[in-house]
Order: sequence, then C-alpha cells, then structure tokens
Amino acid sequence: MKKVLTVIFMLSLASIIFAQRHGDRDRAIDTISVSGTAIVVQNDSTHAKYYLDEDGDGVAEYHLSFGPRWYTPDSSDAVRPEDGDIISILGGLLDHRRMDRETILVFEINGRFWRDPYVSNWNNMGRHNKHRGDRHRGRRNHGFGWDHDSLTTLSVSGTAIIDTTYYMDYYYLDVDSDGTPDYFLNFGPYWYQPESGAVRPEDGAAVDIVGGELTTSMDVPMIIVYELNGELWRDSSSIGRHFGGGWLVGDMDSSRTFHSTFDRGDNITVHTGWNNRGGHGGMGGNHLPDSLFCQMFETIPEDIPNRDGMNIFASYEINMFTSDGRNMMTDDRMMNEYFRFANNIDYSFHYSDLQIETYDVDESRIKVKYWDEVSADWETVDATVNAELNIVTFSSSDVSNIIVLSASKITAVEDETTALPTEFSLSQNYPNPFNPSTKIEYTLSNNAQVTLTVYNIVGEKVATLVNEYKNAGAYTVNFNASQLSSGVYFYEIKADAIRLVKKMSLLK
Repeated sequence: MKKVLTVIFMLSLASIIFAQRHGDRDRAIDTISVSGTAIVVQNDSTHAKYYLDEDGDGVAEYHLSFGPRWYTPDSSDAVRPEDGDIISILGGLLDHRRMDRETILVFEINGRFWRDPYVSNWNNMGRHNKHRGDRHRGRRNHGFGWDHDSLTTLSVSGTAIIDTTYYMDYYYLDVDSDGTPDYFLNFGPYWYQPESGAVRPEDGAAVDIVGGELTTSMDVPMIIVYELNGELWRDSSSIGRHFGGGWLVGDMDSSRTFHSTFDRGDNITVHTGWNNRGGHGGMGGNHLPDSLFCQMFETIPEDIPNRDGMNIFASYEINMFTSDGRNMMTDDRMMNEYFRFANNIDYSFHYSDLQIETYDVDESRIKVKYWDEVSADWETVDATVNAELNIVTFSSSDVSNIIVLSASKITAVEDETTALPTEFSLSQNYPNPFNPSTKIEYTLSNNAQVTLTVYNIVGEKVATLVNEYKNAGAYTVNFNASQLSSGVYFYEIKADAIRLVKKMSLLK
C-alpha cells in the first residue's frame, strides 16, 4: 500500500527532503511535533476526520491528515488513533483551505512511521521530477510530453474514489471493487468546467470513463478523461501531439505556438530568428542552441513558492529543454531562472470566471509577475488585460520559468439597501441547490455585531462570510463554494443574542 501513497499527494506542498536538496525552488513544509488527545469525528462506517486537542480543553487545535481512508503504511504497524487516545505526532504543518484550524500532515504517530513527505506535483501530470537518469534514455531532465506522441484510448467502468486530503479533490477509479485505486482520473485543474455541463462524480458513484491512458511517475496509470457517463468532458484533440509542447528549431520558417494542456488560451508564440542562429542570450550570456523543446503548464497557485502577501489566481510554468535534456530555465540548484531570446515572444494567458470567483479577484487590479532570483522578489511585467475576454497579453524577449497573475482581493460582496427593515431575518439562499455560487440575504432591524458562518453536515466550519459590526439594513452576501464537495451545508447568522440557521445544498 505504500506505493498507493505516492498517488495521494499529487499537488501537495513540496516536501522537506525536496526543499533541502533543491533550495527554495519548491516551498518547504514546516515540521511540527505535538502531543495530545485524539478527537475522531466519524461521518459514517468508512469516513472519519481526525483532530488533536493539545491542551486538554476538549477543543481541537489541529486537524490531522492521515491520507485517504484506504491508506495504511506497509513498513510499520502504525494505525489510526481511536477517539480519546493520547498520541504524539510528528508531521508537516499545512494551511488547509477547508479547515478552520491548521492541518498537520502526519509523518509519524507515537514514534512509528506513517508516511514520507513527497515532492509536489505542479501540473496534474505526475510528480514534478527533476532528475530521471537512465529511465528515459539517459536524459537528465527532459520535458513532460517529450516521449508522448499519442495516448491509448480506453473505456473503463468502476467506482469513483475521492481523496479530500488537500485543498482540492483528487479522483480515482476502483475497477475491481477492492476499495483501492486502479487509475488516477485527470479531470484537469479544479477550475476547469466543460461546456457540456458534465460534473465531477461523487465519492462512491458508479462511473463510465472514456479517456487517454498515460503512464507517468505515479504508481497507478492516469486516465485523461474525455467522456464521463457518456457526456463530453474534453476534446481529445486539444491535447496536441506533445501535450501542448513541441520543438523549436533555429531555421524554422514560421512562428510556432505552444499551449497548456487544458486551455489553448494559455500559450506562447515564438517567432523565426528566435536564436539569431546561435546568438547569445542576456542571462549571463547564455548560448541559445539550435533546437529547444518548449512546454507550458498552467499550475496550481497554492504550490507557487514565495507567494506570501500575493493573491495569485493563475500561475504558469514554462520550460525550455535542450536536446540532451538540460532545462535552460533552471540552474544547477534547480532554481527558476530566465533567459533572453533574440526577439520577442508573444504571451497570452486566459483565466476563467471560476478562477475570478474562487480567488475574489478585482479584475481592474490584475498584474503579471515573474520571480527574479537576483533581486529575490517578484517583478511586474507591462501587460494588457482584456477583462471582457479574460485574457492577459504581453510581448517580451525574456522567458521566465514561473509567471503568475495576481490581483487585489475583493471580500464578500454586500449590497445595502436604503430602506430599514423592521425585523431580524435570514432568507433562504438562492439559487438552491447551487453550483458553485449562491446568494444569502439577511436583514437587521437595528445595529449589531453580525457573524454569518457556513458549516458542513458534521458541524465543521467551512467559511466565515461576515464577522463585523453592521448598521440596520438589508444585505446580500455572495458565497462561492467551488472548493467544497457536493453535499448539505448549514449557514448560521448571529446578531446580538439572536441566532438563525438555514440549510442549503451544493450540487456539482
């Protein structure tokens, strides 16, 4: 079962081990050692959530992440704790977006091995390995898609298994009903939504999948989903020959465009004369080779290092590999770099409305930035933003490994009317059921300290929408649940000594 664990931690934070080897190229987890009483909340016969009460007051200080329900270590006899057990935990401290408290990624329990920290995956295509050695014909670090000219299309049926350990859900397929994954289902990043209206399956749902099978560095095969239960999820032809990547050659007679795998609107266009037939670059006089393999991935904003204080809502990784597998975009320490082409490259980044809603983006304040290792800071790029088409464009001869879109954050939108209500009330949210956004209206007959909170079915707080002093009036609050799973939720409003609660349903 230890091999299955490798699959679980796709898109997790970078591991301590990886960060020690490669510096700040990936963000490290802060280690923590704590002891206390285990609190176990049993949702049903198979699902449980684990917490730690460190000071014995009956209130949990930490959420404990032991991984999906099917994981057990094969190199120790460690087991999950029972409610009330006194335990000692060694783990990595995470900021879990779905919890109202910090999460500890468990490495050891009571001195026994539970799991290793794992390298982060940035782009939903398998772990982000830096050195591959002889596994791929001796190339040290060649780009994903280099050896992938085509995918094997297959049709499979089984039961959906969802891992909710992290800030997004990971989907697997159990085809033999043994409760463990046989395939990882790649539905794309969590903000991707197909035009067909198809929705991701619920945990335990019976599903029919048509997709492209892909062998990656994970321990179960990946299926890039084309159809879900007979509905189109994505056009298989949009992947391209090398997953959006391809080769630049010095004597090419026309421009070439490379795009990210799930959105052709994310692309870079390189023009003829890009290497000036063997000229020198601007970053330390880098010599531009006769050919480069170019790839571009849209990545997970939460995995971007050095992002403190920035509301990053879209992020991109660009790599340029020489024919011997050397990545021109990273140095010997695997730190992200940039270098200069002989002429300008045209950049185009497309963001979705769901990304805007998820990260509360003020579109009038969008900026394009790249990380500069020399200044150890984010540098701003002069770019054009088309808010109507959700497209950001710019041209530059500099190519950076990591580029992000960031913006000021808009808090929950509230519209106050001029008419003063005569009572304190909480209306039913609308629409209901909803996906992923809904509106909640409430009225105050007098000035009061107001809190508006959302809880899941087991009483865990998942969002605080309002927590401030309000004047008498009528208010509307937007609630975006794109990061939550389908199910029943409760929203509670408190004003002075009055408390009102209503139920709503998220249906994805």
